[in-house]
Amino acid sequence: NDYYGGQWAAFTFDKLLAWIEKNKNLKPSQKLSLYSQDDDASQKRLSLPNDVITTLNVVMKCYCDETPIAVKDNDRAKDDAASNQMDTEIIENQHGADIEESSKSQDLSSSQLDLDNSDQIVDEENSKSQDSNLSNKDTSDQVISEKGRKEYSYQDLKDSWRRFSIDLLPKLLLCRGSLVDLLIKSKVARYVEFKCVTKILTYKRNELVQVPCSRSEVFSSTLLSMLEKRILMKFLNFCLEYQNHEEKYKDYEQRPFSEYLNSCRLSMDLQHFVIHCIAMVKADATTIEGLAAAQRFLRSLGRFGETPFLWPLYGVAELPQAFCRLCAVFGGVYCLRMDIPALIVDESSNRCIGIVTDDGQRISCSNLIIDSSYLPSALLSNEPNKKNSISRAIFITDKSIHPTETDEVVLLSIPSPDHGYLIRALEISSGSMACPEGLYIVHLTCSMNSGAEEDLGNLASLLFNFKGNGEQRNVRKPEVLWCTYFNQVSYDVKEELPLNILTVNPIDSEMDFEALVEKAEKLYRKICPDEDFIPSPPDPEDIIIDDTTPRNNLNENEDSTGFSNYEENVEAQELQ
Repeated sequence: NDYYGGQWAAFTFDKLLAWIEKNKNLKPSQKLSLYSQDDDASQKRLSLPNDVITTLNVVMKCYCDETPIAVKDNDRAKDDAASNQMDTEIIENQHGADIEESSKSQDLSSSQLDLDNSDQIVDEENSKSQDSNLSNKDTSDQVISEKGRKEYSYQDLKDSWRRFSIDLLPKLLLCRGSLVDLLIKSKVARYVEFKCVTKILTYKRNELVQVPCSRSEVFSSTLLSMLEKRILMKFLNFCLEYQNHEEKYKDYEQRPFSEYLNSCRLSMDLQHFVIHCIAMVKADATTIEGLAAAQRFLRSLGRFGETPFLWPLYGVAELPQAFCRLCAVFGGVYCLRMDIPALIVDESSNRCIGIVTDDGQRISCSNLIIDSSYLPSALLSNEPNKKNSISRAIFITDKSIHPTETDEVVLLSIPSPDHGYLIRALEISSGSMACPEGLYIVHLTCSMNSGAEEDLGNLASLLFNFKGNGEQRNVRKPEVLWCTYFNQVSYDVKEELPLNILTVNPIDSEMDFEALVEKAEKLYRKICPDEDFIPSPPDPEDIIIDDTTPRNNLNENEDSTGFSNYEENVEAQELQ
């Protein structure tokens, strides 16, 4: 790749367009032989032909006007001139009619008019005049409202390409999740800034509604009756310490979560909130899975804000870069834009002992961690693993799906029409440093069932207006300016690999990082069983460099530890 991060990459708008074009044109290559003989007779080379396609069903659509701005302004000026000429003709005609009407009225004798009838006529005329003024005012307000909505061209988006930071695989951090604890412990948090998700929404009663999470939100919600509020609060309090009351759920432990909620007398509305918006699990999740997920959600409430989620400013791709900085401080070396056409495998031990670069350099290794998509396709399953594959869509819109006065990060969680899978929408505004001011990025994600457009198209139609689709336009919905659909897929390793090659798969349909951190720790334990998992680094002032080499040219103002440019006296900017 010519970009960082692999499946975790984030792009500016122009780079995303290039990525889309590249993946639209990818075709399966001819499969090559897996192994070839190395120069050393006891070793063989495992080829890495990069023949695995991980992005499928790529679709890109542009709904904003592609007419050049100068042409649009010229056409608009012509339309305005024609409109002004028409208004002038109407005023002149009306003025002539008023003069004619006035001359007729002067011919009437005052004795022919009854005083009472005259008063009644005057009252009726005044009433009509007021109604007409109100009608004109309403029409004028509608025109102003429509004209106040800025029109964007495709060139506008391209001109602002630097202000976009669009993630391929967006995720959120639980405020009391394992990744937040790891960021604080490792002091990587000093390299990243976060914004708290401000609202969690769902789709009920044909509209977007805010999910009540905290106690105050539950009791102030107009969506629930007083009885439902009491039942919900009692259940949420139970979820926080469900391990201490095993007798209450033991009979339902491996049964569907919905069955257990029925036994707890939760209404269908309450079940919708608990399953899809608090636990955020599939409808067929077991009771123990649902309770554990609900507990993680509830424990994260109130730590940094009113919701349990954090979003990194500039996007999720900032997290790998932050950990790379920590690694570099302790001697980690990164080789960028370097192809690795083959691995060197020792035949006697069946272990990978090194890699070969594109210029023939051999680099030894004791262990190799590799994304499974970099392996030859001959070692992988023929079909994607749908459980670990996702459908994605990215939309650029002109307004928020739930407008407020402030820039916010909004999470929407809603089941698919057949309740077979859960769809999550994440809306990012300019306050999150991910798009220009006045525009919004909406990410849709769900587990892969078919093509991305088929999986996510129904929800997109509920949320947005699409220009030229023949449907009646809803002024309350955002207008889609540009969008793309694609599937990110993963494959199972079906062949046995050398013993010290460890594979990772960065793709999953979960909204948070809990499962990924658990997988990373397991890999770490295999390689370093007696070491702490990413231990806390020492503060710069506590680092002592044992350097006995004389330095004759040491300046007075130069730091004798050799860390003159290091971050000294910088306090860890923890999340708390």
